[in-house]
Amino acid sequence: MSSETLSNSLLRDLNRLYNDADDYDVIIQVGEESDIEDFKAHSNILRIRSTYFNAALSSNWVKKDGNVIIFKKPNIKPYVFKIILKYIYTGIVILDTNISEKNLIELIIAADEINLDELIDYIQKYFITLIHELPEKRIIKLFNELSYHQGIINTLYEYIKELISSDTKRFFDNNNNSSSSNNNNNLFLELEDNSLLSLIESDHFQMEEIKIWNNLLKWAIKKNSKINNDTSFWKDKEIEIIKETIYQFIPHVRFFQISSKDYYNKIYPLSSLLPKKLEKDINLYFNVSKNSSLLSSKILPPRINVNSGIIKMDHIYQIAHWIDKKQGKFSLSSKELQYDFKLLLRGSRDGFDVEHFKEQCYNKGATLVLIKLKDDDKIIGGYNPINWSGSSVYLSTNDSFIFSFNYNLNPSTTILSRVRNKINAIYDSTYNNHGFGGYDLRIFKKTCICENYEMNIIETNSFKIEDYEVFQIIKKNRLLELDDLSDHFARNGWEFY
Repeated sequence: MSSETLSNSLLRDLNRLYNDADDYDVIIQVGEESDIEDFKAHSNILRIRSTYFNAALSSNWVKKDGNVIIFKKPNIKPYVFKIILKYIYTGIVILDTNISEKNLIELIIAADEINLDELIDYIQKYFITLIHELPEKRIIKLFNELSYHQGIINTLYEYIKELISSDTKRFFDNNNNSSSSNNNNNLFLELEDNSLLSLIESDHFQMEEIKIWNNLLKWAIKKNSKINNDTSFWKDKEIEIIKETIYQFIPHVRFFQISSKDYYNKIYPLSSLLPKKLEKDINLYFNVSKNSSLLSSKILPPRINVNSGIIKMDHIYQIAHWIDKKQGKFSLSSKELQYDFKLLLRGSRDGFDVEHFKEQCYNKGATLVLIKLKDDDKIIGGYNPINWSGSSVYLSTNDSFIFSFNYNLNPSTTILSRVRNKINAIYDSTYNNHGFGGYDLRIFKKTCICENYEMNIIETNSFKIEDYEVFQIIKKNRLLELDDLSDHFARNGWEFY
């Protein structure tokens, strides 16, 4: 008998014990008031599976009725505990997308209280795989619920935050003609305080600052239903109400990144909504001087936005992680981008021929090539740390790599293939043979045959291109960035113009 058969037999017996056993020694009274249900269980199984029950069932928290322990859990709903108890006995949890946002949160919070870390991890990863099937309105609703429990449900929360931040047109653009978006009715207005703040704080929230300002005003008006939608009718009282409503968000709107035209048309007429110091600095910035040393307000940098029609920010972080010679998946806690990704060429915009590649990508230093495969969810590419110049020779480097991943960056289908034979790392063709290795990845020949890199990045030897992009990779100078120059000069007693 195989080990798999034995495991299935064990699960079957434990499931029978969960459903039918009459030798229980614990009754757990779950819920309160009219929603109470008794669950029969075995103390040995509870203690082995949960450190919470191991402590609780051997303490003064419980009372006995004969040989049976009576344990009360009023703060968990019966339907939630039923899922948890089945998991404790069988290791099985049954979920689907029909579970409500509130029920999902309640389930994870209950699992956290009972110290079932594996169950918490499983639920979050399960919903991450399903999140793209949910309508936008439901994703926003779930994000709102999660924003109150970030410490417990951080993985799912951060994933949804990144999803919304990187695709704001899908969630917030009323002009989007997709069938799902026609019903959005500006979901920006549905954001609750915590979730809205976390988005606006983020460097990666891909919305123009003037749109953030406009939507923030609409959001504040909705929060105060008696306020007139027409700002020209606002009196001092209305100004004070809106000012108080948006106060916590104002430090995170990047006013200094807004165009002067938008400032004068959209912000200046309502500048009394801003704190006095900020209002003074913005007026000084747009009217007198853009010298940051003259301002007392902090100038936040532009939000990070990589101009790609193929990939999203998570792919950028992953590629930067590989450029830094790190393995595996990038960490959610290390999203500080050390590089600028400057778009040089997009096939669907500039052309797919080699001449455009030569004109726009030669002598640019380190570059990244991205290729979206036709009729496939897969994206392939390569990193050249040296230079394309048409030298018609192989270039030597230890730092190049080729790769493939799908749009959702599933770790099980992500392949990183680093150079194995550095002498033939990059072929800097004069004609149309540009690529990585021998034929490991030839861009215009459309071949992938493992020769000088660690492994194949796709299963076939050739591919078809739907679109491709080339980016110049520029390492940021973190010792002395431009925004800090005025402070540097001032400390040294120099003038800065």
